[in-house]
Amino acid sequence: MLRKDKIAFARKAAAEGMVLLKNNNQVLPLNKEDEIALFGIASYKCFRMGWGSGDMMAQEISQISDAFIEAGYKLNSDVKLACEDWISKQDINYFTINRNWDEWSFRMKEIEIDESVFVKAANASNIAVVTIGRCSGEAADLKDEEGFFKLHSEEINLLETACKYFNKVVLLLNTCGPLDLRSIDNLNIDSIVDVSLGGQEFGRAVIDVLSGKITPCGKLSTTWAYKYEDYPTKEGITAVEVPYNEGIYVGYRYFDTFNIAPRYEFGFGLSYTTFDIVVQEINLDGQIVDITVRVKNTGNTYGKEVVQCYLSAPEVKLEKAYQDLCAYTKTGLINPGEYEDVVLSFDITDMSSYDEERAKFILESGRYYLRVGNSSRNTHIVGAIDIQKEIICAIAKNRMIPKAKLNLITNTGVTPYSYSTEIQEKNDAKFFALDCDSIETEIYSEIENEKIKEYVPKNDKLYTLEDVISGNATTEDVVAQFTNEELGYVLNGVIYDGADASANVGSMAIKVRGAAGEFWSNEKYKIPVNACADGPAGVRLAIFGTPVETDTEVAKNVVAYPSGTCLANSWDLESARKFGECVASDLEYSNIEGWLAPGINIQRNPLNGRNFEYLSEDPLIAGKIGAYVTIGVQYDMNAEPTGRYATVKHFACNNIEYERGISDSQVSERALREIYLKGFKIAVEEGNPGAIMTAYNKINGEFSSTNYDLLMGILRGEWGFGGIVMTDWNTCADATRHTHAGNDLIMPGRFAKSIKEAIDSGKISKADAQLCATRILNLVLKTSFKFTK
Repeated sequence: MLRKDKIAFARKAAAEGMVLLKNNNQVLPLNKEDEIALFGIASYKCFRMGWGSGDMMAQEISQISDAFIEAGYKLNSDVKLACEDWISKQDINYFTINRNWDEWSFRMKEIEIDESVFVKAANASNIAVVTIGRCSGEAADLKDEEGFFKLHSEEINLLETACKYFNKVVLLLNTCGPLDLRSIDNLNIDSIVDVSLGGQEFGRAVIDVLSGKITPCGKLSTTWAYKYEDYPTKEGITAVEVPYNEGIYVGYRYFDTFNIAPRYEFGFGLSYTTFDIVVQEINLDGQIVDITVRVKNTGNTYGKEVVQCYLSAPEVKLEKAYQDLCAYTKTGLINPGEYEDVVLSFDITDMSSYDEERAKFILESGRYYLRVGNSSRNTHIVGAIDIQKEIICAIAKNRMIPKAKLNLITNTGVTPYSYSTEIQEKNDAKFFALDCDSIETEIYSEIENEKIKEYVPKNDKLYTLEDVISGNATTEDVVAQFTNEELGYVLNGVIYDGADASANVGSMAIKVRGAAGEFWSNEKYKIPVNACADGPAGVRLAIFGTPVETDTEVAKNVVAYPSGTCLANSWDLESARKFGECVASDLEYSNIEGWLAPGINIQRNPLNGRNFEYLSEDPLIAGKIGAYVTIGVQYDMNAEPTGRYATVKHFACNNIEYERGISDSQVSERALREIYLKGFKIAVEEGNPGAIMTAYNKINGEFSSTNYDLLMGILRGEWGFGGIVMTDWNTCADATRHTHAGNDLIMPGRFAKSIKEAIDSGKISKADAQLCATRILNLVLKTSFKFTK
């Protein structure tokens, strides 16, 4: 794939992930004839991305100010000169901001301009565009304070002054996620656009949207509340033990069930045009529900729409959320007056609830209402599924019950969100009877306490991976020859025989400068070097704490794509797959096999520093987009292996950065299975990633990377995952406990000697170590040897 094509995709993906939140009087799109007064530090020096492993760092970023001029707009010269003069006097290197660990910034000091500049500019320009920037990142969360989740007084003053003098004001939010905007509710701001963190083509993508070259089609993948106190997850985020007392009521599930009005609801996003969404047909075939929907463009310009389907389940024994997203699809471009028919499809057993008492996924008896629309607060009931008796969809095993009882919130006595026609719609709904007896109960597989046999060499011949490729040996034959010392190397993520990885974060590989790490390579066994690079905004090869001048040409020429949240806001699965293809191309160009992404953790709390890397508060969006990105990385358009692998992360419950190395997420098994693990299950079953990365944190008292029930019980046993599991870099968990738990690889190394000694002493079973080594080498075979199936 040509670099120019990848850049074009990055620009389009960023634009289609931007969300139009407000557009009074159709101020947007902007006319080329209008002179623009452009304010705000982020208009001239944007946040390219959140910081940490998710930041690319080496790419020059398209700025909004430059992109306006490039697109033929006229910027007010007095405002532009005043802003650029102010910036030039600041002691800040805006290109390297967040590149160094000690330079990370949540916001940049806002531009200060004499009010006389506003007066003069307003006489020449009637439109002010103001950009507010906010950032966050790895190892640091936002706070519910001014300059973090709340606007800073400098930002408020800038907006107040702009509204005082200009007839039309457009606010751009160059942010890592939701913000508290109450401080500007009294201002006459005409248009608001969540432009997110858009990667290297950010500025051009913004202008594509503001100009109408691309009609806004993004939808929020997470709820924006009026204030932080409205979120059910507000307690305990600065505690080492974090109670998930909200249970299943995460994001819109809480806001809808407990009737808390959001500022902008989940799934919300405006357009420059309008659409009619009309259900044409509902079909129930076995357990598959298909809803055919006609989407007609009733406005004056072309555009795309996202059609969403939610399911409202009855309560018999188990509490339920008001509604759950069960299907969605995005149309192609529809011209004014034209329409497109789309199909929303889902398996109703995927919407089952987990009954902890019986360790079963069940569909309770009753009527399940289907709701179709274009946001969680703009749907209508279009039909219902009748289930005459309880259906047991799957039999599992309680594996993750918290040791201490949680103080879970309850919907008892609560009146949920509703709307004026809802009761009548329920009465009028056509219902379809489900054949309960046709649903087969799935019994999840068990690996529990399975006896693993130790491999022994079958003869004195030396077997290598080349013998495996030629069909003369198995991977097990190769591994059977490994000494305990060699097993320590292969399970430890060292870079070559006998050497542990470098301590410099971001330069833990020899094969490619700036790669995140390497697997063990060995000439004797013909094990090639296999490297991996950070994501999820691209293939990061710039190194923290080093000058820009030291970046390699490879580091500069790989593309910086939009953030995970921006990508998810597109609700576009084909775009997600295309993104994966672009990443695979950059991996090939970089001579790197593995990509440490996508990140699909649930955006449980808006203050989480890594939310920008993640996709949604909803597991269906997170799982589906994660799966399609993975498919794009690992397979080309002809479904042939690319020789690259994706690493879905961070498994699981990495929902806050405070004390992330030792924090303990205390969560009910039901919430785990219905919310926090569900996206990973979808990504594993539909995307088949080569690797899973465990999280730093504990879950119910046990580190995720040494949690046998999580990794062997659920991931490998119930879901059938056959790839490798690796730790995040420098985990705090006991290095000798990973192997039996099913975590194959400790990254980035430093424990080879400890592993060898533990195998010698029997603390680590040699059979367990050999099994882990086999899985690692099988991934090497599928990637370093591209055409090995």
